[in-house]
Amino acid sequence: MSKEFFDAIKQGNLDEVERLLSLTPSLIYERESGLSPVLIAAYSQKPEIADFLTEKTGSLSIYESAAIGKTNQVARHLARDPLLVNAYSCDGYQPLGLASYFGHCETAEYLIKAGAVVNSPSKSSIGAPPILLAAAAGHAEIILLLLKYNANPNARESNGYTPLHVAAQNGNTQIIRSLLYNGADMTLCSHQGELPIDLAIVGGHAEAATLFKEGITRRFKAFRLTPEKI
Repeated sequence: MSKEFFDAIKQGNLDEVERLLSLTPSLIYERESGLSPVLIAAYSQKPEIADFLTEKTGSLSIYESAAIGKTNQVARHLARDPLLVNAYSCDGYQPLGLASYFGHCETAEYLIKAGAVVNSPSKSSIGAPPILLAAAAGHAEIILLLLKYNANPNARESNGYTPLHVAAQNGNTQIIRSLLYNGADMTLCSHQGELPIDLAIVGGHAEAATLFKEGITRRFKAFRLTPEKI
């Protein structure tokens, strides 16, 4: 029945989730690949189900709390054990990474002020720090928050992609502008030799590609006009 339960969560079938849980209340304590029902709902982008499961859960872990933006519960965990601020979940993510990926600004800032390491990479296969996770999920406000607290705009994940690569791939011009304004280097290549502009072009994101072309033009003009080049 646990497979049916998790399938219903991923499909966003709240009626079925409620039905199965009423038949077998212990399902709330089941795990899929080590992840709780609340985290599965969060990763599946099913906030209504995540809220329902939260009500049925006796207490949330710090990872669940960070993923669904329950800052007060994050605070309770850290009051009991401050070291949890940089602890890793079973799938390799720290609380700040989860809050950043799911777009919870208040929770993310609380974690930073409590000692979360802003540039710490995940222990998952992608090895991504919070700023890359926020870029992947398209959370411009989180990007600005992390940059405010000295996140590295040129941080890389395991394939060599930077936040600019991810934003370019998604065509997110707001994030691209924020990153460029805060020192992101658009000349960095991925391990496959791709520039951010390449990903924007391949993805058909014309406006994003134009931003990079304008940046390249400005960079070229600045290079030509330096005193040693005149």
